[in-house]
Amino acid sequence: MKIKAMVFILLIGISLFPISVSAQNDVYGDLPDVLNEIQITDNRATFTFSDLGISERNLLGPLSETTIFFSVPPNWQLTSGSTIQLQFEVLMSGLGERAVENVSYVAGANITVEFNNVLIGIVTIDRSGSYAQVFSIPSEALASPRADGRHAITIGLDAQLGCNYDLNTSVKVKLTSVVDLFYQQGSPNLDLSRLPAPFYLNNSIVNDSTLVVVQDNPDPIELQAALNVISGFGAMINNNYNIQLITYSTLTESLRAQNHLIFIGLLDSFDILSNVNFQTSTNNTQTSSLLEGDGVLQLALSPWNQSKVVLLVSGNSLESLSKAAYALSTGNILIYQNPEIAYISNVQFLPADIPVVEQFTLEDIGYATITLDGVGGQSEEFTFYVSKSQIVSNNAYIELIYNHSGLGDYSASAFSLYLNGNVFFTKLLSKETEQVTTLQVRIPPGFLRHGENVLELDVDLLVGQGCDAGAFVEPWFTISNQSLFFVPSSEVPLSQTLLRDLKFYPELFTITSDLSEITFVVPEANTESWRTAAQISYRLGQTVQPGISNIQVAYGNDLSENTKQNQSMIIIGKPSDLPFISEINDFLPAPFDLETNTASERQLMISYRIPDGQSVGYLELLQSPFNSEKTILFVSGNSDLGVQLAGDTLIFTNLQDQLAGVFAVTNGTQIATGSASSSFSVIGEGVPGSQQVSEIPISSQTLPRDIETPVWVLPFIVSTSITILVVSILVFRRFLMRDRLRKMHENIFEEMVDEQTEEDQEDKN
Repeated sequence: MKIKAMVFILLIGISLFPISVSAQNDVYGDLPDVLNEIQITDNRATFTFSDLGISERNLLGPLSETTIFFSVPPNWQLTSGSTIQLQFEVLMSGLGERAVENVSYVAGANITVEFNNVLIGIVTIDRSGSYAQVFSIPSEALASPRADGRHAITIGLDAQLGCNYDLNTSVKVKLTSVVDLFYQQGSPNLDLSRLPAPFYLNNSIVNDSTLVVVQDNPDPIELQAALNVISGFGAMINNNYNIQLITYSTLTESLRAQNHLIFIGLLDSFDILSNVNFQTSTNNTQTSSLLEGDGVLQLALSPWNQSKVVLLVSGNSLESLSKAAYALSTGNILIYQNPEIAYISNVQFLPADIPVVEQFTLEDIGYATITLDGVGGQSEEFTFYVSKSQIVSNNAYIELIYNHSGLGDYSASAFSLYLNGNVFFTKLLSKETEQVTTLQVRIPPGFLRHGENVLELDVDLLVGQGCDAGAFVEPWFTISNQSLFFVPSSEVPLSQTLLRDLKFYPELFTITSDLSEITFVVPEANTESWRTAAQISYRLGQTVQPGISNIQVAYGNDLSENTKQNQSMIIIGKPSDLPFISEINDFLPAPFDLETNTASERQLMISYRIPDGQSVGYLELLQSPFNSEKTILFVSGNSDLGVQLAGDTLIFTNLQDQLAGVFAVTNGTQIATGSASSSFSVIGEGVPGSQQVSEIPISSQTLPRDIETPVWVLPFIVSTSITILVVSILVFRRFLMRDRLRKMHENIFEEMVDEQTEEDQEDKN
């Protein structure tokens, strides 16, 4: 039977091969079973679990549950009439299955459904099969109890009957399950303490977007404030989000209506804000005595769309404006009587010189012994600080002191350690570690940052699916506050430990925890370069998660000596727009022709011509000629589009993963890399690189002709189809015979059971 089945599958694969090849151009990966989009009409939203982008959920007896989260737009208020249609498949196996089927009052298992922690229904299941049940959401469950505003659907399985019978139960929650919500539109909740809401909500069923607006000719400090705000949102959201930088003159009426807006500038910079109902006037003269040099954050409803909000980041001076931007970048705004407004009087930055403390315990840095309990994932974070001399150490380690309950499933329960978002250790729990255990874990070089460091402990506590009493008691994991950090300092210069290679971006620029060593150098009048800098800032914030974002900005025609000597730089723009490039051009891996904006590649053996009108992006990495411990990254191109293409390689993961070396060229889809020390160029024909020439059209006579179909294809398909038909008939007949035999054995078994039951009854009588 197995041989026939294998032959059958093999023949099908062979016969369909020509068809699958011809269809490849029309298929974009593995498509899900359900492709329904979220439907929003007439104050009603309908979507499936699949639309939420979640993976398939499975529940295993005797006890199990799963929770699905989603958010609705900040101006929605759910109303009565909302329902959930839960679709699921049940598989019961074991000798106890027949007992459940034959005794009507015995329930095999219960499926419970909660919405926002309120029970909305129970389904009793007594056999394998597919189920669908509609649950109404009562009014008391419509409001989210969570601080982040997310709604939660919790599905639980109670199959403890399997502990008394030989019965195993599993439930697969189908992604075709439907959530049908009714809502009324109101106004978003205006509360600065809930950032990044209402600009961004986790697991939202509707994508949102935000525009950060600056003046057409901003001071570098204003542009710097915008980049720090965007970096802060990257840290707060830690996910992909549509946030863009634009100038005031490009803010059209449609853009005002379609987006949340964040205005960054002095109080009287934007006359359009007179239409916004802020708590205090945006007129500089009216508020100067009130603010007294403080930065101000003001949140209000958008007059152009009541479902959107407007945030003003401002002050009476550039200094006070910066205070407001720095505060916003933390994502932790302290409010008092009015949640729509906050004044910032002072900002404390990371000190330049942090004391060297090589050995300390969790207790030394203010943490008590911590116990994490409950089934599933739990986490705890510990923040500590190190100096610049300590981040280059190769001998740093953490000495954990921990123990845990003996209730876990040791084949699946484990803990992991993350440092600044990077996992570096995972260990399964065991019988031995139930006792107090001391474990020394090395910290990999390059994981520490100057300033704030965050150690995250993630614990997954899972219990076995058995029916012993321990399976229904919550497990726990304890870490002692005597756990130790050992971070020795090193006299090795940082410049000797850095491997300047594009494949190590962004780590080369994340040495300091608040990004304070980075200066973006951009042209004074090129908004496209500013937009690229904003997107890179968002990704840096997302990667580093700074407690406060302290990025610097300078224009390429006015770079101070302090910036040159003490800062790493990310330079963005065409060489001809950046006078500063003339100072470092000879140090670049591929110096530029400053008239044509093309890299000369003079140190490479092979160079290619750029077709006329072709946009090309360049990335060049070098040690700063002003300070050997600093790094310069030049994001450039032969046109504004080329600069954008180069910036995209630092923004999109699928492109960034292709980077290597100190020099890269891209046409937007291909990336070729090279090293100036190499005697050969590895740029390749796909991405040209030297000078501009006109394209020569290819003669139509040189185009390849259509390939004729081989004469053997049609007879092959016919003979293969006949063979498949014959084998299918044989397999189907064999299946019918086996099915008949199985049913006959089942009937005999049932008759024997009935006879035995009658005999037992007669004996009792």
